[in-house]
Amino acid sequence: MWKEDEANYVRWRDRTKGQRIRTVAIGVVKILLLLVCLYLFICSLVLMAEALNVLATAGRVAVSVFTSNVFLSNPITGLIIGILVTVIIQSSSTSTSIVIAMVASGVITVNKGIPIVMGANIGTSVTNTAVALTLSMKKEEFRRAFAGATVHDCFNILSVVVLLPLEIVSKYLESLSAAVIRSLGPIEGAGAPRFLRTLTEPIVDNLIHVNISVQRKIARNEYVEPDSSMVSKWCVRNSTYALIRVNSTALESSTQTLATPVEVTQTIPVIAGVRLCKCSSERSDFLFANTGWSDAAVGGLLFFISLFVLVSCLLGMVKILTSSLKRGVKRVISKAVNTNLPKPFGWLSSYIAVFVGCGVTMLIQSSSVVTSTLTPLVGLGVVKLKRMYAVTVGANMGTTLTAVLAALATGNSNALQLAFCHFFFNISGFVIWYPIPFMRRVPIRAATGLGNITAKYRWFSILYVISVFFVIPGIILGLSFAPLWVLITAISIAVAIIIFIIIVNTLQSKKPRFLPRVLRTWDFLPDCMHSLKPIDRLL
Repeated sequence: MWKEDEANYVRWRDRTKGQRIRTVAIGVVKILLLLVCLYLFICSLVLMAEALNVLATAGRVAVSVFTSNVFLSNPITGLIIGILVTVIIQSSSTSTSIVIAMVASGVITVNKGIPIVMGANIGTSVTNTAVALTLSMKKEEFRRAFAGATVHDCFNILSVVVLLPLEIVSKYLESLSAAVIRSLGPIEGAGAPRFLRTLTEPIVDNLIHVNISVQRKIARNEYVEPDSSMVSKWCVRNSTYALIRVNSTALESSTQTLATPVEVTQTIPVIAGVRLCKCSSERSDFLFANTGWSDAAVGGLLFFISLFVLVSCLLGMVKILTSSLKRGVKRVISKAVNTNLPKPFGWLSSYIAVFVGCGVTMLIQSSSVVTSTLTPLVGLGVVKLKRMYAVTVGANMGTTLTAVLAALATGNSNALQLAFCHFFFNISGFVIWYPIPFMRRVPIRAATGLGNITAKYRWFSILYVISVFFVIPGIILGLSFAPLWVLITAISIAVAIIIFIIIVNTLQSKKPRFLPRVLRTWDFLPDCMHSLKPIDRLL
């Protein structure tokens, strides 16, 4: 595909006048389509937050699923949900944007959203792993391509292994992001967030108006009348006065409190509705005004509409940008990641690749596109695994721009805090697993090992994808229905076994004399427990 793009490309100075006009016209149309997709993407995020707000009263049970139900009762299950959802919809940008909308509407807290975002980081790496399978016909190319694809998996999984326990113990990401939000001051009512909300009003306000008074009661955990609706019923209100009968013991005079309870009346100002909202042709306040539908029906329909628009716009933006920059992106990435600076600045070459990966991902809003573009090039030997790793780390940081954009669109400080958590998570992963050479080699060696196994046993690639992205998350999610101690015990035993195997394997290859004779090889175990040959013979 790379060679075909090079062969079909015609330089600008070699094109005819008609070809130049056609190229410019197509470019203008693509820019306009890109702007429309971006605008509708922002609108869909705001609409999703409003839809979740509408569901908040009618769907108290639905809200409790995300606040107290077993599915998000602990960070591990939140992580698994993030993995599974992202694997299914094939977009961490989409799943992260949905979580941010849920945080903005108060359905879940920032604390519960952090593990889901971490899981989304792992789930998104399945795309380039699947791309590597297309090179499975040639052994050596498949070995390099699979290593290049799984280096993304290894980096994300190792980052979660370190940072999730740290977050559980210290709330590192939550505290750091909260400090940043406090330093920025209130974001509602001014600045860029309000500007984005203003841009969306022509579409969102013509679809739904949320009853702010009910929303505030829910936020304060106050009693909400059973017939209350989150969809506004009164579109024009006015100040008036009402006679309210109260108990005199509640009325304090400036000199004394009445000792004998008596019924008295008081005139107090209230806000009363004077015109019902309409959705008729005579006057259309908003589309779902006084439809007679329940809040659950209105909120559910709007949620699925917003979800469909969000996914479509993300796919559209990625498609337009990829087709517009296809050759340019490949040239820039290939040239940047393979560039070696002269001594003594050679060590900066890899950091340039990180910067390129970050910048290109911020531009096209998809880390999967960047890493999937490079995976075949790694298989062909055009890009080395070390440079692929550098671009992958940069792409992980660049993809956080989507989360920040989604949070700004909601104009909600909690949503922006979660977006910063996503950003600091990827920055922390970079700091842990990249600058120090020893730590940098860990993901690379793990990916190299997976590539070597896959080259020897081709079926292992399918087993790997099914196990890492479906079977293991499914088992952990199933254990979440058991008491918490069962889940913790199972994970602790699994982690202890993995650590033991890693230590023994390292000593077997480096210092076998430090091991008891029986542990110097794994031959004391049945073949199926230390070799893939029995499975290979079976298959």
